[in-house]
Amino acid sequence: MPKKVYAIRGKTLEMILAASRDTYPREFAAILRAEQGVIEEILLLPGTISGDVHAIFQLHMLPIDLSVVGTIHSHPSGTYSPSDADRQLFSHFGRIHIITGYPYALDTWRAYDHYGEPFRLEVLP
Repeated sequence: MPKKVYAIRGKTLEMILAASRDTYPREFAAILRAEQGVIEEILLLPGTISGDVHAIFQLHMLPIDLSVVGTIHSHPSGTYSPSDADRQLFSHFGRIHIITGYPYALDTWRAYDHYGEPFRLEVLP
């Protein structure tokens, strides 16, 4: 049984924020991968669609990968609270989800559990 996710590497978080800034004004979306409870990297799914107010994953393109733990996507509007559509995705896929909000700084992101409730992730060096 995989360990519960409790942290994210700082360099992974910085990469997520940079990708969110680079994709702005569209949403950035990717899959989170963890090793021993720490989110270490992201996985870009082929065919992911990014728009101004949505991102659509092609989950059928997801490889069989036991290190996959959830999703990350950005909100160009600046809010990093989950929408109803986000909560629906969270409840059907993965254990941990991250939303980044414009301007994609170290203090404009939040993690959520599969119920859409805020979840504290430790940031590791």
